[in-house]
Amino acid sequence: TPLETAQQKAVEALHGQSDEQLQWLGADRLETRWRLPVMDGVFLADTNTGEVRREDGEHVRPNWRILALHYLAVRARPDLQPPAVTFASQPSARVYASVYEQRVNLRLCAGVGKDASTLQTVVAAIGARVVAGGDLAFEVNVFPRLLIRLIWYAGDQELSPSCTILLPANTESFLCTEDIVVLSESFVSRLSGKPF
Repeated sequence: TPLETAQQKAVEALHGQSDEQLQWLGADRLETRWRLPVMDGVFLADTNTGEVRREDGEHVRPNWRILALHYLAVRARPDLQPPAVTFASQPSARVYASVYEQRVNLRLCAGVGKDASTLQTVVAAIGARVVAGGDLAFEVNVFPRLLIRLIWYAGDQELSPSCTILLPANTESFLCTEDIVVLSESFVSRLSGKPF
């Protein structure tokens, strides 16, 4: 299946990854696995087999597993940058911009982003930091060195609520364009209460 192929390629990309680099990415060795903070949770990743579990022992969903393995396979050390640009402004993202708008921003605003009180509740639940911007804005470390900012605008009688997700300008140094779409969708799912 495509997911099995993606996992196999992710494990191959991890081959030879140094402990020092994994630690720089924010992971800590725990016996044979690596402990990786992810939003409001922790993953335990086996970099040899590609198995990724939550701390309670449950397997993480395939989208999160592949994202975590790809993140842990990063060889460079990109600067830590604030989330300041939209997905569409990423160098190779323009062709995905309309798909991204549908699958991420509009989906969020049709669900937990319908009203401020619901969104504030889920923001608190994932341990995000409230920041200035829009009618409500917050930041969360999806991975230790990758921060996302959500800026939300309340609707009125004529306009539905809207939102903007901001990413670091160098996000593509960590994840490819397709992964950034999946990461953003997975972020919305997590806000909506879906498990890792």
